Amino acid sequence: MSMKTVIILSDSLSAGLASNFAAVLGMSLGKQVPDLVGSDTTSADGILLKGITTVPLPILCAPESDLPALFDAAEELPIRFAYMRAAFEANDYADYMLRITSTSFGEQVPQGILLAGPRKAVARICGQLPLLR
Repeated sequence: MSMKTVIILSDSLSAGLASNFAAVLGMSLGKQVPDLVGSDTTSADGILLKGITTVPLPILCAPESDLPALFDAAEELPIRFAYMRAAFEANDYADYMLRITSTSFGEQVPQGILLAGPRKAVARICGQLPLLR
């Protein structure tokens, strides 16, 4: 299977928040699929550089109101993560977990999602979305 990975962020986020949310989603992907992180390498002058992603990870944008439907459309994909507004508003991880577990998914507001799966399936869901600029 040729896997495609994408991050889709709300187009209303500031550059700083968009960068942070993309980093959080990327960390979650690295934890879920550690084989996507390449091996360490050493520069010609002996500096060790830790492995980075071995797959492209484009960052797209969409209206915040479209993110729930995009997440739902990805239900059959092997990997889909959501970065919810609760994560941004929480004081710490325990507070985040409390906010998530005390509210139904439909009442929460995703600020970003990460999708990964067969190339064609991912493209059907988000192929028309623009790159984040």
